[in-house]
Amino acid sequence: MFGKIQSKANCMVATLAGLVMASPSFSVNIACVGNSITEGYGIWSEKKYPDHLQEMLGNDYTVTNFGVSSMTFAGATIKGGENRSSYWTTEKFKAALASSPDIVVIELGTNDSKYFTDKCIWEGAERYNYLYGQCEKSQLYADYEALIDTFAHLPTSPEIFATLQPYSNNCDWGIMDTAIVSQINPVIKETAIKKGVNIIDLHTLFQTPAWFLDDSVHPNATGAQELAKIVNKYITLAKPKIAQNGTTLSVQRDAYGFRWYKAGKLIEGADKASLAISETGTYRALVKVEDGNDSWLLSEEIEVKDLSGTTGIKKRAIVKPKVRKLNHRIDVKGRRAD
Repeated sequence: MFGKIQSKANCMVATLAGLVMASPSFSVNIACVGNSITEGYGIWSEKKYPDHLQEMLGNDYTVTNFGVSSMTFAGATIKGGENRSSYWTTEKFKAALASSPDIVVIELGTNDSKYFTDKCIWEGAERYNYLYGQCEKSQLYADYEALIDTFAHLPTSPEIFATLQPYSNNCDWGIMDTAIVSQINPVIKETAIKKGVNIIDLHTLFQTPAWFLDDSVHPNATGAQELAKIVNKYITLAKPKIAQNGTTLSVQRDAYGFRWYKAGKLIEGADKASLAISETGTYRALVKVEDGNDSWLLSEEIEVKDLSGTTGIKKRAIVKPKVRKLNHRIDVKGRRAD
């Protein structure tokens, strides 16, 4: 009898173990969308930045590299006709959308700078760029916004990180840092703020010469790791929180810039640490989190149900008075008894 009971117990344990083994392991899917900087041009046998990011984040995350060299975020059609360098037309773009991402890091724009580089001097000779003027800046705004929307409207509603493009300077390729700074990064920043998505300022944070290949565009093996550290920092940084005190909302952290949103829409002119409200609804803030660079993080959402409510306010810490240690004896009435 005992043997039968033990046998049944062993079967139950084995069955439960099988169920545990068969259970799916859930992880946060991260899609690294980008150009050759993401793909890992020039360091083919080395780890790319998404590989390092995977190691840093660990097994709770699945990081996939969807980078494609030479790609732009400009759409499939530009002034010159077909845009053969459009990320929109790649199989990696389709795969990124199909990957059910929870987080999307968009690193595109370096090659779009070619539209604003006319000519430059390279090794003593004047070089002309055939892509100059082939795409209007207004189209870039529309195409970048559409790119954000395409990912944002996926069933997983992923969190999006738009990266300001890092330093790049290669006249022979028509990629000039002056165009990135004056033309491309403003498009990315303004659109990201309009849509209310996170911003990682790679241009300020990724300029160290020792991190680049000789082409002054692509990260070397060390640079790929350093780039991953930057992205990892902002993915894992605690999100800003918002508190309500009646008809006033305020960001509960030190910050250096603010943009406010109601129901996902940017509130024009709302750029202070606090926001006066007159309606219930859901609110968020995009917060510039550091003084030395232009990185912004989207806050947690707060739902205002009552304009007289109070939620999320940090409680004041109660400071207990220090107990003074006496070096002499006292009697039962607290008097000194020497």
